Amino acid sequence: MRRYESVWVVNGDLPDEEVKAAIDKFTRIISANEGTLVGVEEWGRKKLAYKIQGTTRGYYVLVDYAGTPATVKELERNYRIDDRIIRCLTSKKSDKVNPEALQAEIAAKASAAAAVAAETAARAAAAAPVEAPGEAAPTAPAAEAAPQGREE
Repeated sequence: MRRYESVWVVNGDLPDEEVKAAIDKFTRIISANEGTLVGVEEWGRKKLAYKIQGTTRGYYVLVDYAGTPATVKELERNYRIDDRIIRCLTSKKSDKVNPEALQAEIAAKASAAAAVAAETAARAAAAAPVEAPGEAAPTAPAAEAAPQGREE
């Protein structure tokens, strides 16, 4: 098993549902071909440097995975077939993968993502004002009106 990284660009003019469907399709291909998905990073919509297939925007996705050369071959075959994908690049990160270290890395990424999600939820809860039922929110005192006319 080898370690790979694939970056692909989905047509940026497509709706979010189509983009998510394309990401799901390619992650399933990796899993179905005896690959181990380490991580998926969605970089989002970005303006392309030049028009590709008539579009000026693309949705970038990076996938880190371990698999066999047959996995990569099947993945790239599907990139070429799918009209939603406008560019793709796969690179080999390493020749040999230790399965135990790979599982530890996946678990570490999952716990880090859970910690970030918990921190984000805590910040959102702290930022929201807490009101007791039946009580009105405190209001600032009204500023005194200054005279509008000119003083001589």
